[in-house]
Amino acid sequence: MFEKINTMFNLNANLLNLYAKREEILSSNIANSETPHYKAMDINFKDTFQKMLKNNKNFRITLKNTSKNHLTSKTKENNNHTLFSIQPIKTKNIKINGNTVDMNRERIEFIKNTLKYEENLIFIKNEIKNMMLVLKG
Repeated sequence: MFEKINTMFNLNANLLNLYAKREEILSSNIANSETPHYKAMDINFKDTFQKMLKNNKNFRITLKNTSKNHLTSKTKENNNHTLFSIQPIKTKNIKINGNTVDMNRERIEFIKNTLKYEENLIFIKNEIKNMMLVLKG
């Protein structure tokens, strides 16, 4: 049972990290919208999510045992994998100064990413509430 809970929370923690990293990248694109020869970057979310699901065994919560009565994990931790790669956005809209940032796209993607981040936080919050209700009886 604990392994299923750990897997669910680790997957959601990695999704939050992915959304946070993507928000940094989109923010950088917006900030450099007028920088000559700047190439807009992004994360291929679909490929990254598939990698995360394939490497599901790596989704473990690392907890510190402070008492001999604590439960221990049966698996070894392995965080030596790259979850995502940052790639340039392929576009035909290149400005005269060589910049490839499309502000309309960046704004839309930024808002969508923020909403997905918040949606994931709400999901985690509701899962915790459900667990607390079950534990209280």
